[in-house]
Amino acid sequence: MSPHVPNAPDRPSTDPVWTPILTGLHATALDCLQTSFALLADYANGSGSHLALGARYGFRTRDQDALISVEATSDDRAAEAVDLLGLRVEGRWMQLDGPQVRRLCAPGQPLYVTADAYDLPWCPYHGHEHMRHSFLATEAGPDQVTVVDAYHNDTAWGPARPGVWRLPTAAFDAALAGGAHTLAVTAHPAPAIDVPAMLAGNAARARRARPEIARYLDRTGAALDTVAGLHRFVLDVWLLARARDLHERWLAAVAPEAAAALAGQAARWQQLATRSYVALRRAQAGRPAAPELADALGELISDHLDALEAIAEPAATPGHDAVRPAPDPAGGEGVRAAVLGALGETLDLDGSTLRTTDVLRELPGFDSFRLVDVIDRVERRLGVEVPATALSAADLRDVGSLCAMFGAATGGAR
Repeated sequence: MSPHVPNAPDRPSTDPVWTPILTGLHATALDCLQTSFALLADYANGSGSHLALGARYGFRTRDQDALISVEATSDDRAAEAVDLLGLRVEGRWMQLDGPQVRRLCAPGQPLYVTADAYDLPWCPYHGHEHMRHSFLATEAGPDQVTVVDAYHNDTAWGPARPGVWRLPTAAFDAALAGGAHTLAVTAHPAPAIDVPAMLAGNAARARRARPEIARYLDRTGAALDTVAGLHRFVLDVWLLARARDLHERWLAAVAPEAAAALAGQAARWQQLATRSYVALRRAQAGRPAAPELADALGELISDHLDALEAIAEPAATPGHDAVRPAPDPAGGEGVRAAVLGALGETLDLDGSTLRTTDVLRELPGFDSFRLVDVIDRVERRLGVEVPATALSAADLRDVGSLCAMFGAATGGAR
């Protein structure tokens, strides 16, 4: 093992179940919270299932340590996994120690665990930097725990690469001494994604995000004269670049002609990541700040948004051959699958038994609160937003009218 982690366990071992899954994962396009959900999706539904995490464009900021950030929370990533991968969180425990996590482990039922990377001996961050980091844990025997970590990144303390580790229980317990958040996750069939509707929704969200992005860039630029601000900037560039990369890979799998609109952007994001890291190292040495980095980031984000809009509206770009969203008639297969899936998940019903004539209020467990959950799930799954004026009593009468409402929202006939 490399000398910067002297107390690390042996090198990762091969595993008949997890090594093939790790090999097929697009780990370089995932952050350290997404990787373990991606593993669970591919474990349940086959290689490449995790690419659906890149389907939906969104731009969300939050305040963190007095700075603005685009970093997602564990809850954000869990919600995405539920909506886009068909995963379901059946149990949630906060601040467990190693023995408590081990008692929850069972063969063939991996747990999603997040802990401080500073304490995880297989991570290059071990003993160097504090951050939440995810991995899967499953029982390997009476004296061992199998850890599966799909994180792929180059760090200041060496490379992090996907692997499987079999840790003695004492080493596992020491790694989680600071407390671990643990999820029991079950997998269901991956929800169908209506690709044209998702692309149209991405374009709409890109347009709506521009004012928020402008505010984000203003605050980010104002903080670039501090080491903390630059450190946050480096992380945000890394996160945004990975999100863009994951979206391009999803597009390449479902609509290759549309992915062409993003070609060439990855290299420019990598260049900005390098420039920002150099600026951080110089700032740490007391050298001048680099305020022009915010403008460079703004240009890259703007080009990305332009591409998302062009993909959904190719007629606005002469000669562009991207996918044009096709009309989705009310009750079209993509819309119908999304509606039935949302009803089934929200009401715990078998979606295959639902009919378009079923009256919503006669469905077991249905009420106005569940209706809001259903609408929210379908909107996120299809990448659309139903106008408030469309939420009439006629639209919300039965399964068929609900399908018709979302069919209209995606551009189909009413």
